[in-house]
Amino acid sequence: DVVERELVVRARVELDEFELAGEVKPSTDPCNVGARSVWLHFESEEQAQRLPSALRELCSYLAGLPAALEKVQHPEPGCVAPSLRVHPHVMAATYKKGTEYHCHKDSYDGQDNQRVLTVLLYLNPDWQSGDGGELRIFGTTQKDGAQALDKGSYVDIAPHCGRLVMFRSRDVWHAVLEPKEQRWALTLWVMGE
Repeated sequence: DVVERELVVRARVELDEFELAGEVKPSTDPCNVGARSVWLHFESEEQAQRLPSALRELCSYLAGLPAALEKVQHPEPGCVAPSLRVHPHVMAATYKKGTEYHCHKDSYDGQDNQRVLTVLLYLNPDWQSGDGGELRIFGTTQKDGAQALDKGSYVDIAPHCGRLVMFRSRDVWHAVLEPKEQRWALTLWVMGE
C-alpha cells in the first residue's frame, strides 16, 4: 500500500468532519444506490488551501500520478499514447451497509466523457476481511468479434488502508459490493487528449 496509515487516519477524521457538517451528499445516480460523496476541488491554489491538510496532501499526491505515468511510459512503435490531463477534483465517496454501485464503466468509449484512467485510493484504516465494500473487476469475453462483459469472471479487490488501484476507465467493467462497515475511497479521473 502506498500511503502511510497516519495520513489516512488524519484524512478520515477530516472526512468525518465533512459528514457531520452535512457536506457529504447522497448520490443521484440510480446505479449508485445509497452512496454519499463530497467533491474536493483544487483547480486553483486558493481552492486547494481551503481543503483540510491531509485531504489536500492526498489530492496533490493523486494529481501528480498522470505526470509520473507519462515519464515512465514506453509505447510500442507506431502507438500514440494519449496526453493525460488531471480532472481538478477528487471525489471522496463513502458506502455504508445497504449501499452498492452496480456494474458499470467510468466512460463508455469516450462518448459520455473524456476519462481514460480511474485512480482509487482507499481510506479504511480499520478494514478487515469480511467487512465487504470490495471493488469487483469483471472479466470480458469475445462475442461477435467484440469484447463483452462476463459477469461470471471477476476478481474482488479489498479496500485496504492506503491501497491505490488504477484501471482504464473505458475498458474495465466494475462494481462496488455492499459493505458491512463504512468504506471510504478517493477517486481521481484522468482525462485523455
